[in-house]
Amino acid sequence: MILSRLLTVLGRGALSIFLLQNFLAPQSVIAQPNGAELFANNCASCHKIHEDLVGPALKGVEQRRDQAWLLKWIRNSQAVIASGDPYAVKLYEKWNKSAMTAFDWSDEEIIAVLAYIKEEGAKVPVAAAASADGAGAVGNSGGGSGEFTSLTLWVVLFAAGIIVLLLSLLQRQYRLLYEERLATGRIPQNELRQFGWTLRPKPLHLVGGGLTLILVSGIGWGVDMAANIGIQQGYQPTQPIAFSHELHAGAHEIACTYCHTGAERGKSATIPSVNVCMNCHNQIKKESPEIKKILTAYETNTPIEWVRIHNLPDFGYFNHYQHYKVAGIQCQKCHGPIEKMAEVYQHSQLTMGWCINCHRETKVNLDNGYYQQVHGNSTAFKQAVADKGLTIANLGGLDCAKCHY
Repeated sequence: MILSRLLTVLGRGALSIFLLQNFLAPQSVIAQPNGAELFANNCASCHKIHEDLVGPALKGVEQRRDQAWLLKWIRNSQAVIASGDPYAVKLYEKWNKSAMTAFDWSDEEIIAVLAYIKEEGAKVPVAAAASADGAGAVGNSGGGSGEFTSLTLWVVLFAAGIIVLLLSLLQRQYRLLYEERLATGRIPQNELRQFGWTLRPKPLHLVGGGLTLILVSGIGWGVDMAANIGIQQGYQPTQPIAFSHELHAGAHEIACTYCHTGAERGKSATIPSVNVCMNCHNQIKKESPEIKKILTAYETNTPIEWVRIHNLPDFGYFNHYQHYKVAGIQCQKCHGPIEKMAEVYQHSQLTMGWCINCHRETKVNLDNGYYQQVHGNSTAFKQAVADKGLTIANLGGLDCAKCHY
């Protein structure tokens, strides 16, 4: 009897544990690896799908080697070469003994990348159209339409001064004619015919009008200068090395985060070290005068003194990770068409008002787990989900402490 009850209890306990684990407990959702993102961030700097780059074109790679071989190669190509594999050795020799980076990836991640390569390889390659507008209107501090530029201000103030001067002269002439009418009871015909020729201002009027114009123009100039303090839109300094984003990010489609790794990890996007440049240029265009500067810096262990272009005030806080990785904001939103710039310049104003307008207009991805976890219980979030229209401003994005603390 006791043994029977004990077996019954154990059986019920085992059944309860089985149900809890398999049906009642919340199931964790494992995110599937994104092959396109992995390729863009790790492979695109050396490989293209349809064209050779630092390494061979990858179209049809799944047909050239089986999956097991590719898994070993991507994880550690040097180990495959050291094993004496004929195909690996031949490939290594053909591509100038350029060592491929080893990736500590799971099978699922590698398979996702291979699937992306296969999918893209089946597509017809589209030739990149040459940009007709060049690097953009560098130095145009006016920005876009609707902005009140310095030239516009000067034109308006000059026209206003001329109008004020003419009105004062007309007022004097009408006063003289009115006094004449009061004295004689009529307006003399000869004075009326010569009305256009009697606008001869005295020197005092000219001096007064000129001083008024200078005063108004000076005030306008001061207001315009004060409004542009700290704004460096169009700033384009000369860099120590002629690095072209148009070539690297545009023609070669190298992901921004390959060089600026901090954008998806922390506050600063970071400037790449010489070692990052050497990943490619230990083999590519070593004879170029500009590349020789990189080689010299590498050999002498000297950092390249790049000139900073985008400067925010110390009292303003901006986090690249929060905007790029969490919110999914693309680099071009703030930096402009960076992939078309042969020489980088500051594209946007980067002022407080510019940032606030972005917070007011930018819609939040309601499927983002971050916002659901942090703001999911708030009334504003629930209402916005119902209305399908949630902006950063609805989540406190206009609070002073968001950027100043």
